[in-house]
Amino acid sequence: MSTIFMSSKGGNCTTVTAAAFSVLSAQRNGKTLLIDLCGDVPAVLGLPESTGPGINDWLAERNTADAQALLLLGSTVTENLMVLQRGSRFVEGEPRWKELAKVISESSFNVIIDAGTGYLPQELVAVVGEITMVVKPCYLTLRRATQHFHPHNIIVIKEEGRALTVNDVSHVLHAPIAAQIPYDSTISRAVDAGLLVSRAEVLFGPYFTN
Repeated sequence: MSTIFMSSKGGNCTTVTAAAFSVLSAQRNGKTLLIDLCGDVPAVLGLPESTGPGINDWLAERNTADAQALLLLGSTVTENLMVLQRGSRFVEGEPRWKELAKVISESSFNVIIDAGTGYLPQELVAVVGEITMVVKPCYLTLRRATQHFHPHNIIVIKEEGRALTVNDVSHVLHAPIAAQIPYDSTISRAVDAGLLVSRAEVLFGPYFTN
């Protein structure tokens, strides 16, 4: 199973949600690869920043590295979870999206991609099982979201005091709600302390039931 997590604007907790989902996937479903296209996953998972090459380096136009070389770039987080960090800030030349799509489609891992607010290449869209948009019930977020690729489902980060409801989000984006996660300070504290991995089941388990 492969899933792209994305959002229409920053500040919607996309990376935290993708990271927590990856931890739970590894615990419940076995080998999982989290691909960090944004660069924030190490901080969220309490990992040291890699100084070596990452996914952006593998994607470089002139690179000829294969799937095995890609996996060797990953960092082991838990027995079943590997993170492929961003590496270089930018991809040199035309990204090898077609090659990455082939790796994902043939992988025995559960592949989770944190795409953040970045561009979603059609090559990846064509091979992933789900595209999940993470949003808050915010007018600006929804306005921008209508201009993005249509997601398969939505995860709503619920904030108290918002005028818009979860039903409003589903209606505007024409997609089902996969989960409703409260905007909770205990989640923020776990991330700040580098404890998201050990607390993912308690903090997110009740909301991710699959």
